[in-house]
Amino acid sequence: MIKEYYLSILSGQQRGFISTIIKSALSIFTYPYLAVLNTRNILYKNGIIKSIRLPVKIISIGNITTGGTGKTPLVEFTAKYLNEMGEKVAILSRGYGGNNSSQESNDNVNDECLTLRENLQDVPLLVGKDRARKGEKAIRDYAADCLILDDGFQHLKLKRDLDIVVINSLNPFGGENLIPRGNLREPLKNLVRADLFVISHCNQSNEQTIKSIYTRLNQINPHAPVCESVHRPVYIENITDGSTLEPEWLKGKMIYGLSAIGNPESFAFTLNKLEAVLIRYRVFSDHHVYTKEEIGDVISETKSLGADAIVVTQKDIVKIRKMNIKDANILSLKIEIQITKGIKFYEEAINKVLNMEQSN
Repeated sequence: MIKEYYLSILSGQQRGFISTIIKSALSIFTYPYLAVLNTRNILYKNGIIKSIRLPVKIISIGNITTGGTGKTPLVEFTAKYLNEMGEKVAILSRGYGGNNSSQESNDNVNDECLTLRENLQDVPLLVGKDRARKGEKAIRDYAADCLILDDGFQHLKLKRDLDIVVINSLNPFGGENLIPRGNLREPLKNLVRADLFVISHCNQSNEQTIKSIYTRLNQINPHAPVCESVHRPVYIENITDGSTLEPEWLKGKMIYGLSAIGNPESFAFTLNKLEAVLIRYRVFSDHHVYTKEEIGDVISETKSLGADAIVVTQKDIVKIRKMNIKDANILSLKIEIQITKGIKFYEEAINKVLNMEQSN
């Protein structure tokens, strides 16, 4: 409840005297956060803290704002691309927000990691705070010759050959405020470190907004190419038997939407775009771990509303699946990222890394 209220203040949904006071108080805490951030960056930049170079190619995919940018689908997209190029790929992830019972014994596995494991069953995913050690393990145990650093833009401990930053077109620059006052993980000027930008959810933003993002990125980092992308629905999976349907099945169906993701508005947009009749949409905070009681309440409400199905994201289904629910029609909408503009920039950046000689 507190987290939801906090997020509603950041988004501007909460207005008035109390929210203004809270925003002012939060602004104060951005200064020590910025001080720590700047100190760390200076220490790495001047070599006082050493970054580690592993003897393989490393591609970082990250963001500069919190929550819902579309980073995870791009990690999946990139892993598949590298596999097609004949690379032995492994993914290194920190695993923030991991509270699932299906996590590994010593790893903090969150719903995003579970989703990646489900979609990339032939790609090793190593989760843990010490990603240098996990990288060494990937090289040693899986003969990986190319590592994807998931959520790696702020992870300066590992040197990388390519820094891809995902910019969410629905909230590109976090309200221009650092955590905890806003959604920025570090100052926008640090985007100068990026080698390639991928703007996500472009079909959910107007042309003027996209142009303004291009302008701002060019002001900060004129040397990094920019791609545009959308989240494309691929298929619907039934949680009970694993059967699949085309996304078009949703047209005209009475749907109860449910999600616990960083960008719930994007999921609602997709359902509406598919012409589902969204009679109820219940939203939990990002990475929320559902209880059986909560899902039971959703099922009861679905039946009372006469909905045809409960539709969730894949990030949600990996948490609900273990509950072994049989008395409800729960469907998962599988989404993939599609680069709609600038695919040549993306391919050139990746291929440049694959063709380079490794050095220390």
